[in-house]
Amino acid sequence: MKRLFVFLLVFFIAFAFASAQTSASDIASLRAAAENGDPKAQNSLGIKYFNGDGVAQDLAEAARWFEKAADQGNATAQNNLGFLYEEGKGVPKDYAAALGWYQKAADQGYTAAQCNVAWLYENGLGVAKDYEKAFHWYEESAAQGYAYGQYSVGWFYDKGLGVQQDFGEAVKWYTLAAEQGLPDAQYMLALKYENGEGVDADYNEALYWYNESAYGENTDAMLALGFYYEFGFAVDDDPVRALAWYMIANDYGSEEAAGYVTDLSKELTEEQIAKARLIADDF
Repeated sequence: MKRLFVFLLVFFIAFAFASAQTSASDIASLRAAAENGDPKAQNSLGIKYFNGDGVAQDLAEAARWFEKAADQGNATAQNNLGFLYEEGKGVPKDYAAALGWYQKAADQGYTAAQCNVAWLYENGLGVAKDYEKAFHWYEESAAQGYAYGQYSVGWFYDKGLGVQQDFGEAVKWYTLAAEQGLPDAQYMLALKYENGEGVDADYNEALYWYNESAYGENTDAMLALGFYYEFGFAVDDDPVRALAWYMIANDYGSEEAAGYVTDLSKELTEEQIAKARLIADDF
């Protein structure tokens, strides 16, 4: 299972990226509150240093302020500090330290941290690999409605990791995450409808969820839509639109897509290829 958000681009970090640089006066006010011991201000100042927002980027200084807030029990700062240790940003890379900080936040019910704890157990980073513990923490997060936690619970049921394999439960949890707009969950749900696992096979429903996932920039879903249009699953076959989806997947970095683009292009006219390119460019 790939880690999402990629959540949001990467590792469920709670950093907000400001659309405009924070003013010097706002930084001064924030710093004064942070130096006065306000943990929310300390965490916010850490974010400013992490992003270089209103101050010169300084990851070590970000870590210092996160730690001040984390030591006071601020769950967001604990999660952020865990991320820095996991990635080795501003501090030496240390998975065990990352787990320790994530765990503190997870124990407070912080959903992103619960997923981070689960991820480390799932992959044996800083701790012995333990699918049952990973499932537990994903389930804790999922129970609070966190989409990535729901997707992960679905994945564990789907693959029988730390829990008895159950496609019906997988579909249930994929659906909850998919309805929140998580592209990877939408893709996995589409696969279940396509293959009739845990749910009656339904190409139309699969097509719907592949489409939702593709517009969330999931390249596997883009390729699936290419197949559907090339071979006429739940839609009339349309080689131009199929090629367009293969092109889109290639544009978004799919390693497999180039071969499909090449193979299908051999069967089409230059005019059809140009039309597919226009459709892809409009994505």
